[in-house]
Amino acid sequence: MSTDAELELIAAADPFVAHAGVEYLEATPTRVVARLALREQTSNFWGGMQGGALMTLADSVGAVCAFLNLPEGSRTATTDSSTRFLRPLTSGFATATATPVRVGRISIILDIEIRNDQGALVVKTSQAQAVIPE
Repeated sequence: MSTDAELELIAAADPFVAHAGVEYLEATPTRVVARLALREQTSNFWGGMQGGALMTLADSVGAVCAFLNLPEGSRTATTDSSTRFLRPLTSGFATATATPVRVGRISIILDIEIRNDQGALVVKTSQAQAVIPE
């Protein structure tokens, strides 16, 4: 389980994600959880959460989960992301959970689910992150 201080460091490490309002709740090598509130700045024409905001949330938890699984002296970058929008998010929070499917030498494959406050699946993302030696 992550401490509040560790979660704050993770959030501060990515200025865009922090600016978007992503709040990390948990970060371990086997599970990263974060949420994003539906508000004017994250909404679309119809008042639901904008697809780009949902993809930002998915990409951020995927990147952190990959980072926590990297070998020493490596960094990561998203190489592929496939997202399915299953239902609109019209109130409350979008809560994303990333779990590693496979942690390999050259890539990390992640499963990401975003759910609404009632627990219904809103977005399903499959993502690949490269393992880049420095």
